[in-house]
Amino acid sequence: MNYKQYPVHPALKNWIRYFWSYDVCTSTASALHIRSFADRYPRLVFQDICSFSPIKDARGTVRPVCYLSGIDTQPSDAFWDSQFSHFGVSFHPHALHLLFGINAAELTDQMPDIQLLDKTEIPNLLLTAKSHIERVSILSDYFYKRISMAKGDTVIDHLFHGDWADRLENEKNLAAIASHYHISERQLQRRFKQNVGISARKFARIAKFEKALPALSSADYGSLTQLAYDLEYADQSHFIKDFKLFSGLSPYEFVKQSSLGSESASFIYTEELT
Repeated sequence: MNYKQYPVHPALKNWIRYFWSYDVCTSTASALHIRSFADRYPRLVFQDICSFSPIKDARGTVRPVCYLSGIDTQPSDAFWDSQFSHFGVSFHPHALHLLFGINAAELTDQMPDIQLLDKTEIPNLLLTAKSHIERVSILSDYFYKRISMAKGDTVIDHLFHGDWADRLENEKNLAAIASHYHISERQLQRRFKQNVGISARKFARIAKFEKALPALSSADYGSLTQLAYDLEYADQSHFIKDFKLFSGLSPYEFVKQSSLGSESASFIYTEELT
């Protein structure tokens, strides 16, 4: 199992967090199950299906060779055989609207083939690339060209690359942000959803949930109440409710499961074949 992250050119850093690859080969006696939780970071995923097994959703449908995944607000499941090779891009939350000229809300909880949004040769170029490093170069050139032709929302850009993005949860903060940019709170909410895909408040809830994932890995169940307060939940019950909503598991069930690895808020497990 080999997971790697690759650096991003400075010209792309406002839109792309990192490139990544994940190559896995396990025993043929087991299948691979990936459980994806709510995730505030959209992504692009390329899968090499010439030499490795393809990813399938819970219904057995094979996902496209190269697809986009908008912000996820609910858990989902996918499956492979014993080996796969994936290459991907982790975007900043507001990137898809600028890069593809689409209302990001249309991509929330969706995983469309990239060619539905852009009739591009990118899937073929990624398939014939000789290495993941070459794929970084191919996608860097592709996204640089798209960014150079696009016009972003300066308010949303400043919000994510300043110190505002972690202060979206309550109405006082939203009003302060809107006032700072001399727009109405309603306009801020509309522009946020168009660029990101979900409301500012839901985004803040998912961000808080995501902070719980690494914290739970180093905490025992007896400290759950303290963890809830550390994450600024009103109490333990509110924490458990949100955790179940965004992961499909209780915190205790999550801690009990042993994963092979993860990428963002997606965790890989093995399953015995029947």
